[in-house]
Amino acid sequence: MSSQALRGLLVIAITYILAVATFLLYQTPGIVAVYLGGTYALTALAALLFSRGILELFIGVDRDIAFFVVMRRVSDPLLALLEPITPKFLLPFAVSLYAAFCFFFLKLFLFGDAYLGVPPLFIVLYVLIRTFI
Repeated sequence: MSSQALRGLLVIAITYILAVATFLLYQTPGIVAVYLGGTYALTALAALLFSRGILELFIGVDRDIAFFVVMRRVSDPLLALLEPITPKFLLPFAVSLYAAFCFFFLKLFLFGDAYLGVPPLFIVLYVLIRTFI
C-alpha cells in the first residue's frame, strides 16, 4: 500500500474522530455519537470528492489557487486509497465522482441513513447470514 493511500486512511480516521468528539462534547450518548460521527465524517468526505469532481469537470482543479491546492492535498490521498478498485477508463473528474459514490455507499453500509430511514446494512446482512447458517 502506498504512502498516499495510508494518508487517505489517516484522513478518514481523523475526520471520524473529530466528528465523534464533537458529538460527545455536546452530551450526545456514546452509541449515537458513534453512528452520527461516522455518518457525518463519510458524508463530508463524499461531498469533498463530489465537489472536486464537479470543479474538475467545469474549471479544472490544476490551478494554483489556495482553495484548489488544499482540496487536492486532502482528496488526493482518498483517491489513492480507492485506486485499486477504480476502473482505469474513467476520466479524471469521473474518478472523483466514483470515489464520492464509494464513500457514500460505505456510509450507508456501515452507519445507515436516518433521514432516508435506511438501517445500517451490515446489520441486515449479518442477520441474513446468521439465519441461513
